[in-house]
Amino acid sequence: MSFKNNSQQHQLSPTECYMEFQAGVTACLRSWSALRTAVESGWGGGTRESHIKGETLRQNILQWLDGKKTPSSLDVYDFADELAIFMEEEFSVTLEDQSEQQVAETLFRLYEDCLKGDLTLARQLVVNAEGIVAFNHQYPVQIQSNENDDDEDDEDTMADRSAINYGTTSSIADVVAAPMPPTPSSTLSPAEYAMQPLFGKAVDAKPAIPSGPVRQLGESIPEESTMEVDEDGFAPVCAKGKKNRRGAR
Repeated sequence: MSFKNNSQQHQLSPTECYMEFQAGVTACLRSWSALRTAVESGWGGGTRESHIKGETLRQNILQWLDGKKTPSSLDVYDFADELAIFMEEEFSVTLEDQSEQQVAETLFRLYEDCLKGDLTLARQLVVNAEGIVAFNHQYPVQIQSNENDDDEDDEDTMADRSAINYGTTSSIADVVAAPMPPTPSSTLSPAEYAMQPLFGKAVDAKPAIPSGPVRQLGESIPEESTMEVDEDGFAPVCAKGKKNRRGAR
């Protein structure tokens, strides 16, 4: 099965329909307050690492919903579970609002609609996401906390991540019920929109190249070798037993 377009006004190629789908996925994830809060708060191990994990989630979704699978072969409940597991394992966030179910259902409907050539939901998601991004810039998401818990340890702080105040941003369910515009309001093309970073500026997903050999898990940090000199105190002498240690293993 491939993406197609049934519109009588302007025929789009399957590739163009898939670009609309990718833009819709990007917009849907941008509208997910739990993911946005986790990424922008650096709960994935720091700012850079959190942005990379957000991009990883988007790529995983696009690889899974690649146009080759029929909607009937997919399970929305399993997909929702995978989203919840990802948020818990990568960001230490426990979703108590069941927003992962809402996101999964929206993405599945988006996938099915785009396969049939119906691009209205994809375009409405982009419109909604732009409004949410503008709103969150003006009114940042706040995390609920207890003023009397200042001395609690990091484990209690991690547990509090399940309590997120989403403010008054529009929910994804409102998008599904909203009237669908014929064209997206974004000045970017669907392909350009889908290529944008989810949150903030683009980050380099490539890990930094280590300056030396990678130390194995559990291996002790090697001691710095000291240079030995001969009796005159000038010429360096190779320390005994330290030559070709790697080759002797």
